[in-house]
Amino acid sequence: MQDTKLIEVLNIEISQGVLESIEEAADWIKGTFLYQRLQSNSLMYGMNGKGSDSLHSFIVDKCSQSIEQLMKIEAISMEKDGSITPTAASRIMSRNFVDYDTMKSIVKLHHDSGPLQILQMLSNCHKIQFPVRRHEKKTLNEAHKYVRYKLEGPASKVRVQSPEEKVFVMLQAAVGQHYFPDFSLRQEMSQMVDGASRSE
Repeated sequence: MQDTKLIEVLNIEISQGVLESIEEAADWIKGTFLYQRLQSNSLMYGMNGKGSDSLHSFIVDKCSQSIEQLMKIEAISMEKDGSITPTAASRIMSRNFVDYDTMKSIVKLHHDSGPLQILQMLSNCHKIQFPVRRHEKKTLNEAHKYVRYKLEGPASKVRVQSPEEKVFVMLQAAVGQHYFPDFSLRQEMSQMVDGASRSE
């Protein structure tokens, strides 16, 4: 089971007030296709026991872990009676389709982070990364000369080689309205900007 996906799905339901406790989350899962898959192939999801009690315990445990992760990034709060309340972070995640790993990076940002720190954080978001193709390197390195924030290293030796560096350069190129002749680069830049704007 992809735990980050479960975290994100549960967050959506919590943010909308559908789920207000771990037990409610476990009961909700019983109405999903995931529950059917767990019943038919429990070993694939890492469940060792058999029977409905073991299955229920497994689901409750997974829900507890997911809710604990949401609490760590302050997307939700839990009262002493076990009731769960969404915070603004939960609603932002849900409304803008921000994945859990990206939200973790956002909440780690210092309150007085500047454009460079935000740009570095966005560059590490996997959802807006694209591979650096060999034929793009010259174009990306040329664009790097004109952006405000530079990649680390001596100027004569710096080359765009990783997906993170590509995002770092292309988001700045988008802000500076730099034109890329390559259609695929223009398309990827548009997708990066769209993804980054959801994460703001």
